[in-house]
Amino acid sequence: MPPTRPGTLTTDDGPVVISEKTLRALVAIRKHSLLEKLYGRVAISAQVASCVRDVIPELPSYIVPVQDQPLQQLPERVCSATPSEAATLRLAIALPASLVLIDGPIKEKAKLSFIKCEGTVPLLVQAYREGHLSAVKPMVKALATLGHEDVLPPPDLLEALWVALDKLG
Repeated sequence: MPPTRPGTLTTDDGPVVISEKTLRALVAIRKHSLLEKLYGRVAISAQVASCVRDVIPELPSYIVPVQDQPLQQLPERVCSATPSEAATLRLAIALPASLVLIDGPIKEKAKLSFIKCEGTVPLLVQAYREGHLSAVKPMVKALATLGHEDVLPPPDLLEALWVALDKLG
């Protein structure tokens, strides 16, 4: 399956791949079912699947573990990825994925490496816009309260998001 544009490492018709940090955040606020509503099925690296057993002992049918791809080369920009992030990105490149759900500084580095990525907050906004969530702000507050500040954008960007969401109605 070739990438959609020369130089990209993702493709329009590949699966969505989720990272450990993003899945943990969604499970913490009990919104991991949004994955099925938004994407149908999502792939998860076998390594990452085993890492999240403490918060989600049995993966729902829409989260599909896929064999790790340890021999898949990573772009130089993302070589600083944690082992879990690296497993996610290697799988995404090997498949190739249509989208990687990943949070933290590695997300921006992956985007600069032509890997299509989104984080937890954009996923929540998409769910809100599609009618699967009644509000985003309580979910973001819950993420912060439950210790998942690392998936949140800086305060100035969050403020801009609230303004934009208020305008949407």
